[in-house]
Amino acid sequence: MKLKIFTLFLFSAIIALGLSCRKAELLQPEPPKVIQLSISGNTEVDLEYLYKDSVIADTKTGTTNSINIKTLLTVKDQNATLKVRKKGTAEILLTKNITATPFDQSISIFYDGTKVYNNSISLAIKSYALSGELEFLLDGNLFTSGTGAINKVSSILIDKGTTREITIRKKGETAILLKKIIESTNAQQNIGFFFDGNKIVDNVKLDPPANPANMMISAKFETTFPIQFKGVDVDLVFYTRPSSAANTVVGTKVIPEIRFTLPKDGSLNSIELPALPGPDYIYSFDIVEKGTNSYPYNSGTPLVINGYTLKPNEGRVTSAFATDGFNFQAGKSKLFVITDARTSVAATKTIYVSGGRLTDLSQYFQ
Repeated sequence: MKLKIFTLFLFSAIIALGLSCRKAELLQPEPPKVIQLSISGNTEVDLEYLYKDSVIADTKTGTTNSINIKTLLTVKDQNATLKVRKKGTAEILLTKNITATPFDQSISIFYDGTKVYNNSISLAIKSYALSGELEFLLDGNLFTSGTGAINKVSSILIDKGTTREITIRKKGETAILLKKIIESTNAQQNIGFFFDGNKIVDNVKLDPPANPANMMISAKFETTFPIQFKGVDVDLVFYTRPSSAANTVVGTKVIPEIRFTLPKDGSLNSIELPALPGPDYIYSFDIVEKGTNSYPYNSGTPLVINGYTLKPNEGRVTSAFATDGFNFQAGKSKLFVITDARTSVAATKTIYVSGGRLTDLSQYFQ
């Protein structure tokens, strides 16, 4: 009997030990986990992304240099790494740790072909070059160019907490026309200017008029007669006339007189014009020497002819300008380049002050 009891006890002990061993076998490492990795950024060259020594994705530059990758990875431990290299080379540009949690993970890479950055900002260039082609350099390296209406958006790679410098020059020249410092803290930054072929007017902004019934005008003056022009500041002296009137019809002097001075160096100036006397009127103007009613030109055909009398407030203007005047729009803001125009001589020995020609650049700064 005692032998049977002992045998039963021994058999139970063996079973218990077996179960204990079975539980120990269950204490194995957890199975690999799946995570979703998002890779974003910007690159100037083709890149490859390696995980466990295998290429899992690549980025090919072309119409866009942006990086936008989303992939699933299995992670067995906390020491997994993602490596980034130039396509077709062994050089590792960036190494990032990948963990088993959380499920959604992301990394960013910004590479200009020389250096890896940890941040990027969007730079909008909205400007106008009246003549010549401009080059834009980032820390001395050309990254874009443009002429005429320039409306471009570029990604500028930059490390957090640092700055980079944008310089602008005429193509084929080394003289710097404008410098701009780019900050890493502002994700969206802008450059806006007007280039007249020689110099840049920075920070062109078309602010609305203080009085919404008025119209704001920003303008610069350029002469088309450099030999006869006296090289003085000029005034635009405004008058009104019916929009249906011919060029020679006498206008109505604005009282009190409105004089708008435009510097001889071509700098911009602004004025707020009051509302017109009625819907059928337009603004015209005479171009005179600042503070006078005299022509800003030296004597000589065809601008100032001896024996002829000046007739203010009856300025000759181009047919296009005569149709619209300033195309007055209450509450609006305009940017004009104003150039003088050849005058006509009447049989009665009078000269009409030229109202000039307008180039409207407003659309490029709105």
